[in-house]
Amino acid sequence: MADAVRPLAYRPKDAATMLGISRSLIYQMVAEGQIASKKFGAVTVIPHDELQRFLDSVEPSPATKAAQASIK
Repeated sequence: MADAVRPLAYRPKDAATMLGISRSLIYQMVAEGQIASKKFGAVTVIPHDELQRFLDSVEPSPATKAAQASIK
C-alpha cells in the first residue's frame, strides 16, 4: 500500500478541524502568536509542523494525567 502524502500546510479552517476547535479560535491563536502562520497573497496557511509543535506543547488534561498515572 502506498504511503499517504501529508500536506505541508493547512488553511485555517482545515487546521481548526484537525485540532477540533473553531476557525475563529485558530485565527485568535495566530493573532496571539500561539501558532505561526504563513501568508501567500490572500491565502493564509499553517504549516503541519507548527500544528504538531503546538499540540505537543499543550499540557495534558487532568483526566489524562490521572489515567496515565493509573497504568504506571
